[in-house]
Amino acid sequence: MTDTKRLAFSIIQFLHDQLRSGTLTPDAQESLEVAAQCLETAFDVSADDQSLAVQETLPEIFAAATAKYPAPPQVNTNSSPNSLSEDQRVEAERLKSDGNDQMKVENFSAAVEFYSKAIAINPQNAVYYCNRSVRNVLSEPFLL
Repeated sequence: MTDTKRLAFSIIQFLHDQLRSGTLTPDAQESLEVAAQCLETAFDVSADDQSLAVQETLPEIFAAATAKYPAPPQVNTNSSPNSLSEDQRVEAERLKSDGNDQMKVENFSAAVEFYSKAIAINPQNAVYYCNRSVRNVLSEPFLL
């Protein structure tokens, strides 16, 4: 049992806790579900494998590690108005969903094409970049 697998398990548990919180939009839920599935595949772990669990949750570990450091001031990076039409937003979301469907069947090259097309329409949506980067992790050798 490696520390890498235990860390991946903790991240997956955190994602599942967020999904159970009931505070996410449907798009955010879908993104977290895909992220959890991708991490399980990439690190060959199961969310059911309690032998990988640690005593503290990831938020508890993070809170303890950052308690002595004040949070940096937040900068608003969304100061420019978003000029996308509703049709463009809908099309970008459709492309993201198509990419997610391809990820589920492990057709990574098709998934990246859909995510890239979504990014071309709406480059302000960080989820599209995140989904595309997860695809890259799953299709390339990954060393820690």
